[in-house]
Amino acid sequence: MDDPVASLKELGFSEYEAKVYLSLVEAHPAGAYDISKNSGVPHSRVYDITRRLIEKGAVVKAGSNPDRFSPLPPADLVSKLRSDYTNYVDQVEEQLKELSFTPDFDPVWNIATRQEALDRTAALLGEAEQFIYIGIWDEELPELLPHLEQARTRGAELVFLIYGEEKPGFGRVYHHRTGSIKGIQEQGRTVDCVVDSAGCITGSLGGTGAGSRGCQVVWTRNRGLVKSIEEYMVHDFYIAELQNRFGNEIEEKFGKNLSRLRQKFHR
Repeated sequence: MDDPVASLKELGFSEYEAKVYLSLVEAHPAGAYDISKNSGVPHSRVYDITRRLIEKGAVVKAGSNPDRFSPLPPADLVSKLRSDYTNYVDQVEEQLKELSFTPDFDPVWNIATRQEALDRTAALLGEAEQFIYIGIWDEELPELLPHLEQARTRGAELVFLIYGEEKPGFGRVYHHRTGSIKGIQEQGRTVDCVVDSAGCITGSLGGTGAGSRGCQVVWTRNRGLVKSIEEYMVHDFYIAELQNRFGNEIEEKFGKNLSRLRQKFHR
């Protein structure tokens, strides 16, 4: 948000509290008259609002006769809010763990940007305990590599399908040729990841050329979709194994990178 009043309201301030705090940031210490003039908050409400801000730890009383007030420095307020909300979230997490819950649906979430998609993938990798199947391009691999290494140290099995030439140095690695893949400038590189048959992320990260499409990635814990993406990835591993073993014969029969098969089934 560009409006700091709206942002502070999202963090639990009332509109008047946000306006009074911001007016004090601009001019302090200040008495009730000046606060009302600078913030637009009615004079009759200023003392009540400053009292509530003092209780929040966002304002301090800086003098008497008349009462004057000063704000907590913005950097300190941000630090306090971050700490408070971390504590609140931790508390809610512990309380919710005590509740019995069985979901009746598993939503599929759309992801709007490449960076958000990679961040969500990193978070998913952080949950891995048993295995990770991941299809990733050379360009994105370095950003996810630390998270993949951490999963390996936890004992997760890793199987890669890498579009390009990068070699992670661990896990089972297959490489996919990229020369015959069409539409990369328009649709962008892809990411596919399944973790422990419990969650997946899949889609295109968005193109770079004129008229290119934006990020089209989804993530979900929907068991049906997770299983479908997992099976799709396993079939890619099958093909990679077969090409490693029978590459020349397959190329003679179906063309380089299965081009004749792709022409038969791709629209």
